[in-house]
Amino acid sequence: MRPLNTLFVARALIAVLAVVALGLAGLSFLPAPALRSLVWMWHGLATPHGRVAVRPDPPPTILAPRGPLPTGPGGVLEWAQNAGAPYQPRGCGFFLRLSNGAVIGVTTAHSVGDLGDPANTVERFAFGIVNSEGYLATFDTLYGPPGVPRTGDDLTVDFVLLRPDSPVDASLVLTPDPRGAPQPGERVSLFSGLGDSTGAPPVLAGTVQSVSATAVWALMDGSLYPGGMSGSPLVSQYTGQVVGMAIATMPRSSQYMIGFHPIGSIMQKAGGAMEFPKIADYQR
Repeated sequence: MRPLNTLFVARALIAVLAVVALGLAGLSFLPAPALRSLVWMWHGLATPHGRVAVRPDPPPTILAPRGPLPTGPGGVLEWAQNAGAPYQPRGCGFFLRLSNGAVIGVTTAHSVGDLGDPANTVERFAFGIVNSEGYLATFDTLYGPPGVPRTGDDLTVDFVLLRPDSPVDASLVLTPDPRGAPQPGERVSLFSGLGDSTGAPPVLAGTVQSVSATAVWALMDGSLYPGGMSGSPLVSQYTGQVVGMAIATMPRSSQYMIGFHPIGSIMQKAGGAMEFPKIADYQR
């Protein structure tokens, strides 16, 4: 065996420590969100089988009052009727109570296309429960101008608000969270309007990853693909109130991120509604 060169080892150790010190010094200049993202990314890569780990940040402090989760279906199935055709299932939706006491139906624009296009012949909507006879409510009137199908990162453009033809059972109506959106790290539940018709659970849990004025993104537990659930309500597990509406999805390793239209934006659009045109007559 060759004798150990202690001088060489000492110099190598000093060089390694210097590189580590420079790296730590560089990281110290990063903003806190970037540092959290790096920790989250490392944690996910270190997880067996490449599965993205639950966000390691501690749960946020929520100052809003705690409340129970909805006991009803929460999300419902959306149907639409084109001129001269029967109702067809298009997506999901939910009932929402506004600050003035009015109850409206909420769903997505991308499920029916641009209602302002003269070539779009949708005349009526209906909400129902999968595998149940009849409808919970029907709609032939818009609650303010509708949005348009999303094409970019702004999820708040994608919505349709509806005025029901008759009173809605109060047990079906959800309450908006006055915060306008959930908080990063908050645990949430998606109440799928598909129910258990696809073999998936009717309520899916997840953790909020990011919140902005135009989108809320949550990483859902498990590996279930949330296809067809657009329009379903996202509910805070803390307040029991609606914090968003499902709009988009994207894969994240073996899990899925779902993007939501923040409830504060929906409430603002409903609160500013001044015109309530018939769906069949509406044009931009």
